[in-house]
Amino acid sequence: MKKAIIITLLFSFGVLQTMAQKAVVPKITFEETTFNFDTIMQNGNGEHVFRFTNTGDAPLLITSAFSSCGCVVPEWPKEPIAPQASGSIKVKYNTSKLGLFTKVIVVKSNDKETPKTILRINGIVVEAKEKKQTQNETKQVK
Repeated sequence: MKKAIIITLLFSFGVLQTMAQKAVVPKITFEETTFNFDTIMQNGNGEHVFRFTNTGDAPLLITSAFSSCGCVVPEWPKEPIAPQASGSIKVKYNTSKLGLFTKVIVVKSNDKETPKTILRINGIVVEAKEKKQTQNETKQVK
């Protein structure tokens, strides 16, 4: 009888310990994963900040962030993000080229559930005079 109680207690302790170990993980949660610049003037401000929170129970480490082309440069925190703390990834798009754009930024982290997060930016780069004309047309429609 004592052996059965001891074995049951040991088994229960092992199950509880395993469950507790699984619960302590980082979790990256972004406020948004897509940003639309709409219309940007050529050589204008092509920066956006994607904000996130570590909603997990362990430190979050972003191991890399890279874009689908050299025209997008992401900056990310290199130090671990504590549980329930926030951070941001700054993305800068080179607005020298005219036209529509859609770009992808891949963020890799130690989040076991979502080790890769895809961020997207899109919009249209126009010459300065085109933007003024587009804005005037929009005002006339309203």
